[in-house]
Amino acid sequence: MTIARFLLVVFIPALLSLAGGTVKDFGPQIPKQVLDWKASGPDAVYDRKTLYEYMDGGAEVYLAFDFREVFVRKYADAAENEFVLDIYDMGSPAEAFGLFSCDRQDPEAGIGQGSEYGPGLLRFWRGRYFVSITVSGNEDKAEKAVLDLGKAIAPLFGPDGALPEMLVLLPSAGLKADKTSYFHNHVHLSNRYFVSSENILNLDEETECLFAEYDAPGGDTGRMLIVRYPDAGRAKAAASSFLKSFLPGADADGTALTENKKWTMIKTRDNVLAVVFEGSSKEYARLLAEAAIRPLQ
Repeated sequence: MTIARFLLVVFIPALLSLAGGTVKDFGPQIPKQVLDWKASGPDAVYDRKTLYEYMDGGAEVYLAFDFREVFVRKYADAAENEFVLDIYDMGSPAEAFGLFSCDRQDPEAGIGQGSEYGPGLLRFWRGRYFVSITVSGNEDKAEKAVLDLGKAIAPLFGPDGALPEMLVLLPSAGLKADKTSYFHNHVHLSNRYFVSSENILNLDEETECLFAEYDAPGGDTGRMLIVRYPDAGRAKAAASSFLKSFLPGADADGTALTENKKWTMIKTRDNVLAVVFEGSSKEYARLLAEAAIRPLQ
C-alpha cells in the first residue's frame, strides 16, 4: 500500500468520526500551547441542561438555536492574561451560520467559512460548529496567539457546510450581505431589531427568520424581516397580530408611514411573511416585500 493510500484509509475516516462525535473529541487535536499561552486548568463541556452553569445570563442566545454542547478551554500567559476558547456544536451548518450571523460587527478575519476579529474577540463558523475566542487582559498581546489558534483549529471542523437555503428569498439588489441574520425566535429578533417587547409575530423554534438591510444604488434604503412559518395559517395569524399591535393605522395593502417618516409594509404569501421597516419610500418598501414573497422557480 502506498503512503498516500495509507493516509486516505486512516486519516479520512478519523476526520469523519471526529466530525460526527462530541465536542470533547476535539480536545486532543487542539494545541495546548500557542506562543506564550498555555492551557490553564481542565477542559470543560456543557450541554443544553448545564449551559447556565457556564454563562449566567446569555444562555438564551444559544438555546434559541439547535445548540447541542460547547467545549471550553482556557489559556493563560505568565502575566496571567487569559483567553478562552469555546467550540459550539450547533447541530447543523445553518444553525452555526445563524449564531455567527446575529452579532456581526468586526472585520473579516479569513478563518473558516465566515469570521470576524475585533480587539479581544475572534468569532468564526465552519460546518456545524461556531467558535469564539475571548480575551481577558492585554488584548494587543493576545491578538497573534488568538488568530494563530483559530487558523490552526479551523480545519478540524470541515468540510464546509451549506448556508440556510432560505437565503434565496432575499432580493439581491442593494443587499448588505454582512448585515444579514438567520434565526428562529423573538430573542434574536429583539437583539437584531427591536419591534416589540411582546412576541407579536408568534416566533418560536418552528419558525425560520431572516433579517436584512438594504442600501440600493439609487439611494433607497430599508430593513426587512422574512419569516417562514410551518403553515399558511400561522403566517396569516402573525400578520393580523402585527397589524393590530404595530400598524393599527395601516392602509388596506398593509402599508403605513411611521413617526420617523419612513415606510413600513407587511405582506404574506402562503407560509411566508415579509415586513419592511424604515423604507425610504412606499414604492421601495413594496418592491422589497413583494420580491421576498415571490414564488420560487
